[in-house]
Amino acid sequence: MTTINSQEDFLRSLTDNPQWKAAVRAQILGEELLQLPVRFDALMERMTLFIAEMSAFVADQKQFNAGMTLFVDNQKQFNTEQRQFNAGMKLFVDNQEQFNARTDAHFVRIDRRLDTMTNDLGQVKGGHARTVAVDYAAVIALDMGFQYTRTLSRLELALMAQRARGGDIPSNELESFRNADLIIEVVNEAEIHYIVVEASFTADHRDTDRAQRNAGFLTRFTGYAAHAAIASIRNDRAAEAQIASGAIHWHRIAQRDLDPQ
Repeated sequence: MTTINSQEDFLRSLTDNPQWKAAVRAQILGEELLQLPVRFDALMERMTLFIAEMSAFVADQKQFNAGMTLFVDNQKQFNTEQRQFNAGMKLFVDNQEQFNARTDAHFVRIDRRLDTMTNDLGQVKGGHARTVAVDYAAVIALDMGFQYTRTLSRLELALMAQRARGGDIPSNELESFRNADLIIEVVNEAEIHYIVVEASFTADHRDTDRAQRNAGFLTRFTGYAAHAAIASIRNDRAAEAQIASGAIHWHRIAQRDLDPQ
């Protein structure tokens, strides 16, 4: 089927159909007057053929137009379905974002609970470590080369902190001194000393800092020498460095000492 939609199509059809080209040439160039009737008859014959072909072309064009109409209708239906799909995808994305937000909030709550449980477990472990350190007070004194005399009571520490209030020691540091895990009074050749012990499951710089700071306060409050110590199962690098330098004594707590009886 030959489809003519433009001048270029028409020229191409003339090249492809020599009889069309001859018919057009006859109309454009003309014939001598003596040959005009014969040529006119030939032209009419060709025109009849051309009209038939044009009728076929028109029929084909109508069929093409019908196909284009169907295509446009299908395209409209596709566009409608695409919009519905896009709306569904947007709803899905919105629901997914809401789900993600709820999931994130849920995990935040779980993290908070785990943090609380971890902190509570750390406090329980620290409490066990303090209990073991108190039980081993005499052993700690012996390991450090002293003879155990007694363990200072919480009231004695509170009274020392109270007498120091109003001076140059910050109140939070006095509170730390009053809440020291263990303070032991010991003797060495009849000379009184004190040992300040901070107990923890895993000792870090906070434990060593508190022990050394509270030992300094105890010397200031009593006039006697005080020594810093930690009691723990393990230590971090900062605590290990203090132990290695001799600045603080380490009493190793055995894991079995923390196990339930």
